[in-house]
Amino acid sequence: MGFAKSSLLAVALLLAVCRSIQALDVLEALNNPQYEQFNKALTEANLVDKINALKAVTVLPLCNDAMASLAGKSPEFLKATISTHVLIGYYDEKKLVENIGSQTPIETLFQSSGLAKDKQGYVLVQLVNEGEVVFGSAASPSGTVFTVGLVQTVAKQPEEFSALEVTKPILVPGIENLSSDVKVPLATTGGSMAASPSALAPAPGSSDASRLCMGLLAAASASAAFILAL
Repeated sequence: MGFAKSSLLAVALLLAVCRSIQALDVLEALNNPQYEQFNKALTEANLVDKINALKAVTVLPLCNDAMASLAGKSPEFLKATISTHVLIGYYDEKKLVENIGSQTPIETLFQSSGLAKDKQGYVLVQLVNEGEVVFGSAASPSGTVFTVGLVQTVAKQPEEFSALEVTKPILVPGIENLSSDVKVPLATTGGSMAASPSALAPAPGSSDASRLCMGLLAAASASAAFILAL
């Protein structure tokens, strides 16, 4: 029995390690026809790998109807806007409400592009209409009442990944005439900008890691079944 218990503990630890190294796949997390256009925008803007590499991230997806308002916009504008819908750090609905109390600007992926000026790379969260959570650019004029509402929680993995659908794009004042490519590095180094603490330690994102995990999980499951049969 002692051997069996020790073996089961080892298998449990192996399973835990395996789950911890499995990579985030934002497209898989948002694998729903209603987010098809948002996923397409993430892919065309080359943001998928950047998002998957973040240690903790919150994505604010838009449904296809909401994405229609961005049709015809320049690639630079679209990339900057979609980058604004990627919050650095984990936020679920509870943490958003806590943030409202502190009124601390939340950093977005656009901040690390090198093109964000002043507060363009940050968003704020407000409560309106007796408890409705809304988002807006921190670069908006003082007193602006935000109108980008929270629709629902789409997916979450506590402290690591959260997807919260919102009603419409968060528009950042002053980015209408972007002409340079929005470069979104995995982490900012040097210069006047400090690296985001939440953008550290890229998660293993290769398909090789996923295949290794699947193999380990299969082996662990087989071992557990064998031990229990003893």
